[in-house]
Amino acid sequence: MYDILLPIHITAGFCSLLAAFGAIFTVKGQAWHIRSGRVFFWGMVIIFVTALPMTLLRPNLFLFLVAIFSFHQALTGWRTARNRTGQPAWIDWVAAGVMTAAGAGMLVFGVVLLVSGEMMGLVLLAFGGLGGGFGLYDWRQFRRQPLTGKRRIAAHLTRMLGGTIATVTAFVVTNFQFSPPFVLWLAPTVVLVPVIVYWNRTVLKSA
Repeated sequence: MYDILLPIHITAGFCSLLAAFGAIFTVKGQAWHIRSGRVFFWGMVIIFVTALPMTLLRPNLFLFLVAIFSFHQALTGWRTARNRTGQPAWIDWVAAGVMTAAGAGMLVFGVVLLVSGEMMGLVLLAFGGLGGGFGLYDWRQFRRQPLTGKRRIAAHLTRMLGGTIATVTAFVVTNFQFSPPFVLWLAPTVVLVPVIVYWNRTVLKSA
């Protein structure tokens, strides 16, 4: 079963990576941007659906938690694009709850790894902090005013680019080697998060 899922997982990852850059470099709201976004999202769905059983067939809690974090970014990015009213549906509440719990799990597991001398714990601390923060933010946001207008666009941008970071990270750690390994895992985040912050501020300033 694992050998069947792996090529599907890899193919979906490659398609999502290409589609992510297709969405980034096309005019927002136009046909090619929307099509690229759809390919990216459904590719991420396939990645997630194949990753979960793969991490159970060959037990890997680290990748299991990373899969949840990565899919959460794509799912919430997709939802903010589709949900123009900003009113949360049940799937939004579930996503926020699961990500908050997974983020807490990543933080705990990250500390355990660091205590045992595994520097990969830094990756879990970074992703757990970001993912858990996103989950808590969504919970608070759902109880306040609906996410609309430029704020909705900024949220869509943030989450979809977060998903893009996940696909870039997967590509980098699969195709390159570096010691210590945690550097490759964190490099895309360190490079691209400032870009997300800049674009976010640009969008919100134009409101």
